[in-house]
Amino acid sequence: MSPTRLLIASGSDSGYFPLLRDTVLSILAQRRSVGIGVLDFGLAPDQRAWLADRVTHLVRPGWDLDFPDRERTPETRKAQLSRPFLRRHFPGYATYLWIDADAWLQDWRAIELYVAAAGHDKLAITPEIDRSYKRHYKRPKVFGWTLSWKCYREAFGWRVADRLGRNPIVNCGVFALHHDAPHWEAWQRIIGGRLSNATFRATLDGFVSPDSDELLAPYAQRYFDVVADVWRDWGSDMAQYFAQNAYPSWDVSEEAIAATDAYIERTDPPPALRRLLTEGRDDVARALRCRHRDAQSA
Repeated sequence: MSPTRLLIASGSDSGYFPLLRDTVLSILAQRRSVGIGVLDFGLAPDQRAWLADRVTHLVRPGWDLDFPDRERTPETRKAQLSRPFLRRHFPGYATYLWIDADAWLQDWRAIELYVAAAGHDKLAITPEIDRSYKRHYKRPKVFGWTLSWKCYREAFGWRVADRLGRNPIVNCGVFALHHDAPHWEAWQRIIGGRLSNATFRATLDGFVSPDSDELLAPYAQRYFDVVADVWRDWGSDMAQYFAQNAYPSWDVSEEAIAATDAYIERTDPPPALRRLLTEGRDDVARALRCRHRDAQSA
């Protein structure tokens, strides 16, 4: 493909800029003529100046979607929400290849493989397959279901879960799509909030996946920031599901217990929401007591 028909896109805030810088340099080392587009999610002026001399497009995107509490949402959230709208931010290209700021291009043949696989109507993306991923891909058993299997079950039922739950997940850190591929519109509909209840449940369950404590840590306070609005504005079934399943149970600490107590005292939530918050708090307290006992017996 002619370099003028391909755009390689990435993005970062100021904290990720050292990684983005290496990504850009690795691309330029392979093809200096290829179009590079960078989405600015909070770069510093000197970082923007460095990029301006080396990339084709440097765009500070607005919010591509409207959603509750948007004005209090960190700008870095655009890193997920802007990708379905690459054609809007970087118009005029035949194929768009996204590469996360923490990736690094070693061989241009990888780009050619992605572009060829995408063609005109397919998504080129790579599954995460490795023999060390037993936790993800072993056959689901009673009381031993994998996260992927649970997500498929919530969205599509047991039979589909058993058929697809062991398949490798795909890594959205690098993907390629042709301008005319149908995936863009479908992706925009999904993240625009037009999700079925089953799909929403599966998405939320995947978000609060086990063994992701460090990644989830910033969202503990966000839960308390939005749960009252969710309870007020959403239907009762989905509001209860969110309040119960998005509760930051991954934060097993005295601080988490205190945060819940403070929220209940400060806001005096409705009885049903208070019950769900109290149950979440009690689960964390039990987990904390177990940890203390384990530490004493070790």
